[in-house]
Amino acid sequence: MKINKNLAEALLMLSCISLVLVGTTVFESATTKTVIMVVLAIIAVVMGIARFLPSKSEAN
Repeated sequence: MKINKNLAEALLMLSCISLVLVGTTVFESATTKTVIMVVLAIIAVVMGIARFLPSKSEAN
């Protein structure tokens, strides 16, 4: 599956910004905050990996 690098960069930036915003916001439930932060962290890691892996079209 080919992922556009611009899309990967945009999602990586959005997830990092969202992590900061969620991390600094006070939630009533610590579980909700933790779940949101874990999901955003997973998205950030996956997009970071997708951004730096060479795509098949660049290898040829």
